[in-house]
Amino acid sequence: MTHSVYRLLTVVVGLLVLDSCACAGAPVGFVECVSEALDQLRQGATQESAQLLQEALAKNDRSALAHAALGCALLLGGRIDEAESEFESATGIDGRCALAAYGRGLVFLSKGRLEQAAEYFRVAQELEPERDMSAAVEYVKALTLTGSTSWDMVGVNEDRVSKDEALSALAAVKLMSGAKYAQALAIWRELQPKAARTGFGERIGCSMTFVKSRPLAITGRPLKHLPTPAVGPVGALKTVKGTVQLRADLSRARNVRMVTFSVDDKLIGVTNRPPFESAWDTTRWPNGRHTIKVTGLDDQGAVLSEKTTQVVVRNPSVPNESVSPADDDTCGLWDRLWEQMELKPAAAAINYNLAVCAQQTRDIETAKAALERVMAADPTYPGAADRLSRLSGPPQPSAPLYRIDKGGKVVALTFDDGPKAETAALLDALKSKGVKATFFVVGKQAEQYPDILRRICEEGHEIGNHSYSHYALEYLPVEEIERDVFRCAAVVRSITGRGMRLLRPPGAHGGKKVAAVARRFGMRTVFCSANCAKVEGTTKEKVVRYVVASAKPGAVILMHNLDRVALRALPEIIDKLKTRGYEFVTL
Repeated sequence: MTHSVYRLLTVVVGLLVLDSCACAGAPVGFVECVSEALDQLRQGATQESAQLLQEALAKNDRSALAHAALGCALLLGGRIDEAESEFESATGIDGRCALAAYGRGLVFLSKGRLEQAAEYFRVAQELEPERDMSAAVEYVKALTLTGSTSWDMVGVNEDRVSKDEALSALAAVKLMSGAKYAQALAIWRELQPKAARTGFGERIGCSMTFVKSRPLAITGRPLKHLPTPAVGPVGALKTVKGTVQLRADLSRARNVRMVTFSVDDKLIGVTNRPPFESAWDTTRWPNGRHTIKVTGLDDQGAVLSEKTTQVVVRNPSVPNESVSPADDDTCGLWDRLWEQMELKPAAAAINYNLAVCAQQTRDIETAKAALERVMAADPTYPGAADRLSRLSGPPQPSAPLYRIDKGGKVVALTFDDGPKAETAALLDALKSKGVKATFFVVGKQAEQYPDILRRICEEGHEIGNHSYSHYALEYLPVEEIERDVFRCAAVVRSITGRGMRLLRPPGAHGGKKVAAVARRFGMRTVFCSANCAKVEGTTKEKVVRYVVASAKPGAVILMHNLDRVALRALPEIIDKLKTRGYEFVTL
């Protein structure tokens, strides 16, 4: 072997190593694409999941698994008709695909076509009898017989009921129909933490609402556009089998000294001898679509030509699937997809029914807490807003609060945007001066620093609602305002056990819509008479001068948790105002 050829081989190997390192984190095979797609789907990332599944179908469009998974991604993304088409494709490939039949049942259920949904759920059960689908069948039966005493869960294994969320929820609904509210309440209490997630939003997937007019809560990010197929239809590609001789076409490339051959980015041959050919044994590859790449290099390792071609492998002795059904990885993928698609009670339904039972047993605070979680998950859930409004007491004044009217020389210190790690130092300063303040907390911050929030509560400070996400609330639709406000309320109550009656809109973006929401649910909007934002981050002296000058009887001073300058100024502010005869109060 000549020195130049040896050097070229070294360069080629080096390039291949670099290529493999660069692609190490990306899905390259069918199983990897589907697995990553299911991971994305679990997080509600429907767009990313659907695109990965299109890549999987580019490798094998005859996979019932990939089509069924894509149907699920489309369903969670709100593309109902397209989802049904994918489930139909899966059935066309494998007539005994139970998951495809189950998926079509979900499609019909989402459309309120209960009879068709029940039929497909029964078909799925027949196709895969070892998997218990009685919850789906019983749910449709319960919806069909709403208000009827004839519905009974005949034949459902009692032990299975205690272990299955959907069957447990159905059992609780059955108890409620018989006015056995205390027994039903115990079941809903047990189910409540299982459905709880960050911000108390709805769980990802297809959930049972127990509302006949809209029986399915479908939760995932809406698909703004359909995923682009990675490649064209298989029918347009050349079909190959057995051993295929691959040859480089160098008619338009000069000075080529070496050619590499790869299939699906996996090197299968290197040659430096004309006519630059390599044999590919297709029987060692799964049936389906594959990409062949032929690369020509000069004696320095520079790429002179590169051509890719797609073919379809069809070997009769190899199963017509990208992976064998008996493969452990594939079985795991099917199970993961089933887990994603199985019906469970919606968080909103659990909490609404819990609230109904709590009211019936005269536990009003439990009912209010549960209804806050309903509003956090789905503010349009039938009856939830009206029920919570009635339990919230008399409406608060519609006029926002800028000053407090408690008589005498009083001033209220308020702190926004916490809790944060720095809030501990702020609490230390207030404690050392014996002063109580009002903290308007952000829900997602409260989730991150629950111990700090509990300390605020335990040390006697007041807690107000500053929304969950710190959005400019007034510019959102009313139901989104309600969702964000009650996500914060649900988080704070879950940590401290306290409700909140004060709402400060982030950025002071509070108008008619925010005021109407607050009034309806017994809250009052709060602004301030002095906002320290204009001097925070400058100097301690400027902050002290501004606050002391702004302090008038009934003043509401707005400061922020994070500002360190204001924190350093706080002890001097308190001392100066106390010497002027001011008392510090909460709102």
